Amino acid sequence: MAAAAQVFTAELAEKHVHNQKFSQFQFELVEPLEMEFQAGQYVSLAVSKAGYRRSYSIVSTPNNNHGFELFVDVSPSGQGTQFLSNLRFGEQVKVLGPLGTFVIQSQAVTTPVVFVATGAGVAPLRSMLYDQLEKFGTQRTMTLYWGLRHEEEMCWQEDLKDLVSSFPNVTFHPAISQASALWPLCHARVTDCLNVHELDITAEYYVCGSSQMIMDVMKTIIARGVPEAQIFREKFY
Repeated sequence: MAAAAQVFTAELAEKHVHNQKFSQFQFELVEPLEMEFQAGQYVSLAVSKAGYRRSYSIVSTPNNNHGFELFVDVSPSGQGTQFLSNLRFGEQVKVLGPLGTFVIQSQAVTTPVVFVATGAGVAPLRSMLYDQLEKFGTQRTMTLYWGLRHEEEMCWQEDLKDLVSSFPNVTFHPAISQASALWPLCHARVTDCLNVHELDITAEYYVCGSSQMIMDVMKTIIARGVPEAQIFREKFY
């Protein structure tokens, strides 16, 4: 079980700009030096002197307890994203964490897991996916649906390709709703994919995105026989 939330000081160690929409920020803890968290949890950052805070899910896995990484949609250019984008390497931030209960529920590896995300909502699900692989290898069947508007927004293409090649228990379905004619895969929303793909009604479903997206996904998969008690969700906005 993750430790209780506390205040940490962390410094920016690395920043990777994936594309115009998404950036990834790596922080190293300064004090205390370790944070025990569960995959799927989030942290709250102080992003102004006036005390404004912004919450971000951790995209890295718990085995890196000396720091954490955030995967952020910087396109809205709000106060939180401006703060992160303007951070200099080595600059320190105050962090409250770990927070949240959006974590894998069943510890039985025989229970399949389906992750459904849009946009930056993939962050906690990616942490869960890699954490399960680190713990159980090929034992647990897992499927990731990730919806984006344009193919240029896709991140970790090579990592995800290698992941699927290396782990036969992992399936990845990218869904691009406004894809160009050159996009070779699914031209659809994640709900379209969930309407036509075979769904495992014994699986646990973890859904992360906007309020409307969560409502649409739940309506879709419940109508196809997935019990509501097996659906867990995290609202990003």
